[in-house]
Amino acid sequence: MDLTIHQNCPSCGAGIVLSEADRLITCPYCDVQNYMVTRGPLRFVLPHKAPDHILPQDMFYAPYLRFKGNVFYCKGKFLKYKVVDTTQKGMVASALPPSLGLRPQAMPVILVTDKLTGHFLPQTIKAKKLVERAAQLTVIDSENIKSPFYHRAYIGETVSCIYLPLYIDDDTLYDAVTNKALGRGGSEKNILARSMRYKSGWAPHFLATVCPHCGDLLRGERDSLILSCYNCHSSWQEQKGGFQQIKWSAVASAYKEMYYLPFWQLTVRATGVVLDTFADLLQQTNQPLVIQQRHKERKLVFWIPAFKVRPSTFLRLGKNITLSQEKIGNGVQEMPRSKHPVTLPRNEAVQSLKSVLAGIALNKKNLLPKLSRVHFQPLETELRYLPFFDRGHDFVEEQTGISIAQSVLRFGRKL
Repeated sequence: MDLTIHQNCPSCGAGIVLSEADRLITCPYCDVQNYMVTRGPLRFVLPHKAPDHILPQDMFYAPYLRFKGNVFYCKGKFLKYKVVDTTQKGMVASALPPSLGLRPQAMPVILVTDKLTGHFLPQTIKAKKLVERAAQLTVIDSENIKSPFYHRAYIGETVSCIYLPLYIDDDTLYDAVTNKALGRGGSEKNILARSMRYKSGWAPHFLATVCPHCGDLLRGERDSLILSCYNCHSSWQEQKGGFQQIKWSAVASAYKEMYYLPFWQLTVRATGVVLDTFADLLQQTNQPLVIQQRHKERKLVFWIPAFKVRPSTFLRLGKNITLSQEKIGNGVQEMPRSKHPVTLPRNEAVQSLKSVLAGIALNKKNLLPKLSRVHFQPLETELRYLPFFDRGHDFVEEQTGISIAQSVLRFGRKL
């Protein structure tokens, strides 16, 4: 589930409400648009109800790490997946609850800024450990499969830090959200010695959404990772604190009213298995096709959804579009007006290649044991928009007939 975040506009300071995935922020008061850039995991704090005699500068904040994403794994002859959303303590402290439970989803959180006074307890458990614990959930889910793991990937994951507010009153540590006592006998002096103040590096910074080429306004939706300029027909992604242009195209359609979905078109080189051309892909995955010369001349290209959807749909789209790529026409440099935002970055599309390859394979028993030695090197990347008919409940791709439910797309923006 998504978090609801209270944040101040970086331009006028007015209070605005965001969701966890929002990057393109348009203030409803000053109408200024900014793109939010993070320097690490976003940090939030739960709202508290501490007594009036507890001053803000005397509050303590304990870190909890939140992992949300899709875990794909190959074990035995099975390709499995699981949606994981877990929050766990970011430090070793027996008095603290092991998890925040449903509180981050049930109440709005506040983005940590320099206006939040108080003492922050150090995070002693690394985010990598949280990811390992998330992976253990897949182990539990597959205990009845005795074969070894061949591959595991985390796609669309988000790691953030949520602080639980605390205070000490009469030598007792309290949860400031519920005002319930967590334990007695804690030394406030020792806790103060371990804590630290707000660090400026925690705060996100904001970029003006002006096209570096022509100076026109870059456009996108709230959760867009790629912004578009409709004046010079260019696309841009944030990288190293600035906007970098990316290669893109849209497949031309014979119809005007089309909805375009973005896919990462990845031309790759594979090692560890004979997988150099499209013909090799068909052979390695046991597709019921007669290999033609045109298959041998086609490069090895995967088509990966550039948007978040539930795991089963992600694998189905990656598989079917990749196998149907011969039917897809060439791209043109004409920016479609009605298009789905890019919410899955290129690097995560690359991470998904083994999972999509496993999804394509018809005889998984033969292919999956090879995955551990398969490595993909991206050679070329292009963001390609494909045209879909709007059929009311579904979108249907014009050239391949592949469909996706509109409700699945809407839900995917909350993953």
